[in-house]
Amino acid sequence: MIAAPHNDRQCLDAITAEIRARLESGDPELTALAAEHEDTDSLVDYIQGLPQRDDTGSPCDGPKVEACRPAQRLRLPTETPNCVERSALYIALAEMIDPGPVRRLATVNTPNGMHTFPTQDGEPVILDPMVSRNALRAGLFRARRNSALKSPGLPPDVATRRLRIERLIGTDETKGVRGDLARARKSKAAGYTTWVHGEPIDDAIAKYERALVTYQKLLDELPRNAPEGRPLVTLTPTEAVDWISSLAAEPGARFVNGTRRVRNGHRAMRDALDGRPLCVADVPDVAFVLALADREATQWGPSGRRIVQTCAHAIDRLDQAAARRWLDERAPRNLRIGRYQVRPNTPLIAALGRVGARLGGNVAVQAIRVKLAAMGVTPMVLGPIEQELNREGLSLGALAAPPPMLGSLAALTPDAIAGRWLASKI
Repeated sequence: MIAAPHNDRQCLDAITAEIRARLESGDPELTALAAEHEDTDSLVDYIQGLPQRDDTGSPCDGPKVEACRPAQRLRLPTETPNCVERSALYIALAEMIDPGPVRRLATVNTPNGMHTFPTQDGEPVILDPMVSRNALRAGLFRARRNSALKSPGLPPDVATRRLRIERLIGTDETKGVRGDLARARKSKAAGYTTWVHGEPIDDAIAKYERALVTYQKLLDELPRNAPEGRPLVTLTPTEAVDWISSLAAEPGARFVNGTRRVRNGHRAMRDALDGRPLCVADVPDVAFVLALADREATQWGPSGRRIVQTCAHAIDRLDQAAARRWLDERAPRNLRIGRYQVRPNTPLIAALGRVGARLGGNVAVQAIRVKLAAMGVTPMVLGPIEQELNREGLSLGALAAPPPMLGSLAALTPDAIAGRWLASKI
């Protein structure tokens, strides 16, 4: 089913109407092309393999959808499509092959500029291999956020239209109409008298100059849609972990065993939410997922990175709490061996904790913990001592906290690493 576009309604509504009209008329070219594909996966492969020819805004370049501002080229079908034509072609042919899913058009801003693409049941369909799925998902998120921020009196999709016109004008002298005009002037200076398809060079220059003036006028007339504030993004812990893993899935697939590592890291983080400590073997996969997700989340802006970083801190704290609980459950309730009772030199241990804290803060405390553990004074020994001291209003201080488990996220902090190194030098 072909539904209304996600955004940029003035332009994409007109393109959607053109697609529907071609389908209702039983266009023989589209019908023959659809018959060549058994399913939509085959159709995606076909469209991805077509060579790209950008729409530079030239008035004589193919049929135009005049409802778009500026007008967009729409040749359907074509062997050299741009992103608008790829999307329209997919929507039309996919509707013939499988009319069940809901398909819609969208235009968003990506790291490569404005991009039009179709969605199928809400998920982006990748027709240009140079554009990532995460970039399109992030673009949809920003489009919905901008839509929520629009003031009632402003025209719809102002931000999208501004970006589209800016791209057609060209961000420098090599792109868009500015690029075409610069190349035409350079050709004239070199002595050429004709342009593409034999067009006189002076006519081409005049055409590009008029187009540049027209587009700049349209851009100047658009209001600047920049309301204050941002809608809140709310996710449950489980939703945050699932979202982070979905971010890491696409770039992770480019690594050896990356898909398996993302899947394993996702499972380990879900286990941490349920109160189970991270297995040492799972920690590298969790770090792998978080690192990839943190890089991809920049496309969602500050909100995306905050979700990833908040989740990383939460998983680390949950892991530490689960590890402490695991140690407490297994700690000895007394230090009696046969008829003998072990009485550690508590003042000495307390003094070590205070000296370590004064000498080097967290690094020294970490080093002393490691050194004591090597001498047999493990967290299982320090735990009961701390409990007895607490009854008398005393404490071992920072030394009482158990050291991070090797392989945990906490064991990868600079303080923990420096502490282990310092302990090896004592």
